[in-house]
Amino acid sequence: MKKVIMVVLALAALLSGLWLFWRASDQPAHPVTVPEVATIAVQPAATAKAKAPVKPTITVTERLPEPVSDSFKLLATAYASELQYPGYSRPLSEADSHLLHPNIYVVQPVPLEGGASAAIVLPKYRFSYPEAVPVSLQVTGLTVHSVSVRLHSEQDNTLLASEAMQQSTAPGNEQSWQAELSPEDDWNGPVEISVTFSANGREQTLKTGFLYSHPVATITGVGSSRGVGSDMLIPVKLQVEQAGYYRLRANLFTAERQPLALLTATEKLAEGNGELTLRAYKAVLRQQEGPYILSSFVLERRPAVPGELTRYGDSEQSEYPLEFFSLSQLTDEPFQASAEEQQRLQFLQQMAEQ
Repeated sequence: MKKVIMVVLALAALLSGLWLFWRASDQPAHPVTVPEVATIAVQPAATAKAKAPVKPTITVTERLPEPVSDSFKLLATAYASELQYPGYSRPLSEADSHLLHPNIYVVQPVPLEGGASAAIVLPKYRFSYPEAVPVSLQVTGLTVHSVSVRLHSEQDNTLLASEAMQQSTAPGNEQSWQAELSPEDDWNGPVEISVTFSANGREQTLKTGFLYSHPVATITGVGSSRGVGSDMLIPVKLQVEQAGYYRLRANLFTAERQPLALLTATEKLAEGNGELTLRAYKAVLRQQEGPYILSSFVLERRPAVPGELTRYGDSEQSEYPLEFFSLSQLTDEPFQASAEEQQRLQFLQQMAEQ
């Protein structure tokens, strides 16, 4: 039993340590299996006396995790899948909803008395100046009135805006209240929304948050693609307002809007006209030679010092068309993981075999 406990503790330490070097992945995690109850029978030690009384069997019941080797098999399989593609070019499918819609606002209904519910609804999570912010309150199973919305800066609790909401038509037993808030120059950072309403003689408040920012850089266009080795290179042109280290993520689609790949590039950019080059690994193109569509941009200026906030850029267009690209320009050489990555995989595979 002592050996089993030591192995379990070692596994827990290993799983914690893997987060320090595990390749960043947007793929869904494996579901956790509920541990089963294992029964361990401990037999008494043999004795030299022939007529010594037989001691009763001691049964110890413990709740143990799934077999250690199975856990390592899952880790090894997942990591091996990661190493089939470079980190800058990952395959994308219809199942990757969170990657296909990186700026989605997730509506969270709040249950109220009597089976009613209410929810604040936004069209997206990140806004760029000078975009207006449309806010909705959706109420089901309850009649509300005197609805108002307030915005506060999460950084210093400054009141940014306050406005009464207007009721609009809604089906059935639903109520919908709307307001559109015009931004001021000082809107820049995380914002808290508070929607207050009255119902059944009580005043209630719902809260949520979103991000509003002055763009630190803007995507202005996409140049012609070219082939280098096994990668299709896509130059993305930018107008940079603040120098720094930038990361750009974008989704590549076929002309029929079938997802192909999530592309990522990171580079230090100076103020003025700049360029980030996205690379699409040949295997993720799946024999599709275009034309393509590049969209779903997330442009970030990374923090330069601890405590500094991530700042965001925007794009002049929501998507850019890419011309036909002949895959014959690309080589078929497989992606080679680094020596360090291969050592990690070998370690996981060895542990899985024990």
